[in-house]
Amino acid sequence: MNRARTLAVFLFTLALASAAHASWYDDYDAGVAAARSGNWNVVISKMSAAIQGNPKENNKARTYGSIFINYHPYYYRGVAYLNVGKYEQAITDLERTSGPGPENLGSIGELLDRAKRQLASRTPDPEPTRPDPTPTKPVVTQPTPTQPVVPQIDPGLRQRASAALGATKQKLQQAQQRRASGSAQYAQAMTMYTEATARSGSAKSNDDYNAIITMAENAGDLAELAMPPNVPAPVTPTPSRPAIVTDAVLSDYKKQLRSALEDYFNGEFDDASRQFQDLTRKLPTNGWIWAFLGASQYSQYAFETDESYRQAALRSFRKVKQLRTFGKGGLPNKYFSKRIRRAFNEES
Repeated sequence: MNRARTLAVFLFTLALASAAHASWYDDYDAGVAAARSGNWNVVISKMSAAIQGNPKENNKARTYGSIFINYHPYYYRGVAYLNVGKYEQAITDLERTSGPGPENLGSIGELLDRAKRQLASRTPDPEPTRPDPTPTKPVVTQPTPTQPVVPQIDPGLRQRASAALGATKQKLQQAQQRRASGSAQYAQAMTMYTEATARSGSAKSNDDYNAIITMAENAGDLAELAMPPNVPAPVTPTPSRPAIVTDAVLSDYKKQLRSALEDYFNGEFDDASRQFQDLTRKLPTNGWIWAFLGASQYSQYAFETDESYRQAALRSFRKVKQLRTFGKGGLPNKYFSKRIRRAFNEES
């Protein structure tokens, strides 16, 4: 009975924790919207809730699936504290943040200087004195109104976002031409491209355009990876004895290799990378497996921008060249995107 009650409490606590984790980006979005309208008390409340769910700032914070946002809650809460006169709290948050989020309300240096000037202008309370028998009229002082900072947009950044969207559109058209519009990669790329295009129509800050560029480039990478789904295998005659023996020798690896390839072409690069890594230990001289391992690792780098993935991919590509699997022609374009082939060719 006690074990059942303990388990129920654990599951309830886990559910509450999951719900809190899943909603931090909703609080963040609501806080950014409140910052646009100057509703500073709501900004403080929403950003505090977002920080409780995810305290780490990131230019590409993952929310769900392949959706990333420019996440800087301390910046907005610092601006809000500054505008409501809580200068010490404002200084703490502005010194902790790494930059503005999707709505640029001013540089961190200027906001910090403003908060410190306001804090320094405060005079200490006077020492208590004996009451004056003659009543005096209290002096009412009006607080100095603060003006919200209007974000400045870089015209060059707007042009880069437009160029990134145009390049992705061309890659999607190329995927259609090779009949890959039914693949999972094409569907994901089209979803991301559509969202990036919609955001470009309402972008109001440099960070908005940076997010659009990142989303468009990720969509372009997926479009390059898109291949025609369910391509039927060619009909072959009755296998010869060497072919039968070859199948028997490789039978232990065929199932895992097929699973790894399906993960790769479906955009599940983490799972594909783990399976190809295991296959390289079983078949260490198979250059094809090393090539797909490098492609999976480089695709992880494209989405996570983690340098360790890129270095791992280059090591895998170096192994392919040592085995001389593809000769001077490099990776075949039928199975590898242009971006991955370029990384392979640049590796020395």
